Amino acid sequence: MRITDEQVAHWREHGYVLIPGFLSPDELAAAREVAYRYYPTAEEYYAAPHRYQNLPIHWEFPFRDDALNNISTGPDLVDAARHIVGTEDVFLTQSLLWAKYAGRGDWEQPHHVDYQNNSLLYPSDEDGFRQMPSILYLEDVTVELGPTKVVSRTVTRERPLVPVAPPREDVPEMYEAEQAVAVEAGTIMLYDMQTFHRGSRLLATHGIRLTFHNVFRGAGLEWMGWRAWPHEGLSAEMRQFVEQAGVEQLTVIGFPKPGHPYWTQRTVDGVQARYPKLDMSAYREALAARDGAPRQAAAGATA
Repeated sequence: MRITDEQVAHWREHGYVLIPGFLSPDELAAAREVAYRYYPTAEEYYAAPHRYQNLPIHWEFPFRDDALNNISTGPDLVDAARHIVGTEDVFLTQSLLWAKYAGRGDWEQPHHVDYQNNSLLYPSDEDGFRQMPSILYLEDVTVELGPTKVVSRTVTRERPLVPVAPPREDVPEMYEAEQAVAVEAGTIMLYDMQTFHRGSRLLATHGIRLTFHNVFRGAGLEWMGWRAWPHEGLSAEMRQFVEQAGVEQLTVIGFPKPGHPYWTQRTVDGVQARYPKLDMSAYREALAARDGAPRQAAAGATA
């Protein structure tokens, strides 16, 4: 589902927008299938909670199977990022899966903004210098299952972002204006590093809040980020993702575009050797067009 002009306008006014049905039923089912390879279902968890005492709070990209990888680098989310960030050249800086179980921990938070662990500087309103965080809800979120509480920027636009989490007694207007994001599975919330929001307590005695978090920024802006993907360069999951990914998917995790000066006959052949199943045809064709180099078939590439 591509973002609409009306949704972009809502984001600009309020600092967030909810898009129901962002995932198709098939995409949602595939995403949940992968997610529950990392986390127990609610039924599994409550049958033996002692087994999961050391369960990680979140898991990060790249994932073992490609349903989640293909959402975070896929055309719909990338299209939304281009509209929100304000540039065609966007880069994925965070992609993580997070599960909260009712009765496991207290998730009540104060209202806060997210930029301090995503940037060394201060958020900008200018095109190309924004970040787009997002939360994709993989299970239905009721008011008892810890919905995100979000505040429109019409209420907070003039408020400084230091401190990032002002004491509750200093900002009663935020808590009066907050909206609970109680939504159906498959809904995504796109927001901003300047949007005040908070996690809320899970009031239910049984249930799971399963979310998929992704953040984009403009490419080449090194003061912003969460992860450097080369850190995962030795993982089997990264190899699996790279070898099935398309050019745009690779670009948003840092591969130079076809035609970039990095690409020479030596580097094209080297990357092909590193990822034998990767279709390198676009890179080879751009190299041939740029340098007049002889076109070569990509060994091991798909047709």
